[in-house]
Amino acid sequence: MTFAVDFENVSRHFDAVKAVDNVSLQIEEGEFFAMLGPSGSGKTTCLRLISGFDRPTSGHIKIFGETSDDLPPNRRAVNTVFQDYALFPHMNVRDNVAYGLMVKGEDKSTRLSKADEMLALVKLDAFGDRKPGQLSGGQRQRVALARALVNQPRVLLLDEPLGALDLKLREQMQEELKSLQKTLGITFVFVTHDQGEALSMADRVAVFNEGRIVQIGTPHEIYEAPRTRFVADFVGSSNVLPPELSARLGGSAKWSSLRPEAISITAPEHAKASGTVKSVRYLGSVNQITLQLDEHEISVSSPVGVALPVIGQTAGLVWKDAALHAMDDA
Repeated sequence: MTFAVDFENVSRHFDAVKAVDNVSLQIEEGEFFAMLGPSGSGKTTCLRLISGFDRPTSGHIKIFGETSDDLPPNRRAVNTVFQDYALFPHMNVRDNVAYGLMVKGEDKSTRLSKADEMLALVKLDAFGDRKPGQLSGGQRQRVALARALVNQPRVLLLDEPLGALDLKLREQMQEELKSLQKTLGITFVFVTHDQGEALSMADRVAVFNEGRIVQIGTPHEIYEAPRTRFVADFVGSSNVLPPELSARLGGSAKWSSLRPEAISITAPEHAKASGTVKSVRYLGSVNQITLQLDEHEISVSSPVGVALPVIGQTAGLVWKDAALHAMDDA
């Protein structure tokens, strides 16, 4: 099977720093694939390796079956949308979008016509004569998308393109990006440190830490069945329980994950465990309750409207058996 992107034991070292350390992964054609991890985890370096702006120290990268180690960026079937958008401030929006076609030597009428098609696709067809400085952050992001897409890449690389937007606009753009990817049917590779973005948009997610991939799976698999303590703690909120506590609560004698929203407060006599309520915090859609179980703290997310326990009182905890998920010890 030919993959859109295929990493074969790829490493990228900067002197003693292993930015990418023996990474292997396959991204399928037409897939929305997210690389998720904290700063310095290697995800952006992987994106640069795909684009050709950097080269691997060892290993190989194939793009649609073609080994691309020595291919310059302009000969790869990929385009990149950068975090800062990198628009030319002195050009209007239409000319910004058409710039790549101009570099390729397409005639003016053809490239401007294609630019207008892309602007219509990203719902900016009425903004072609404006300068980037006259646009909002979300509009500039769409211009950057149109500029990348007008070159008809087979893989679109997105380097944290929503990071500069406010929360409401970021959520709106998440929906629009996913819809656009489905419409175009091309491969999107999306780099982010925001687990909400990755879970809401991606078909599959690769979680990075210290230059390595620690888990690849669907958003549901990553969230509901984390393999390691790092994944459980980084992707969403989780009660990461040591082996002895997990066994005491009816699980395996392994490090285990118990999501706060999977736990309900109940009377101690009906509970799987009970503890002393330390704090109750209102977070809008939920109340965050912290309880002390011996030397361990347990966090519970309780829907607003459910009766709350009193700080200092003993409260019971109950959850479905499957919610207590055993992990690797790594």
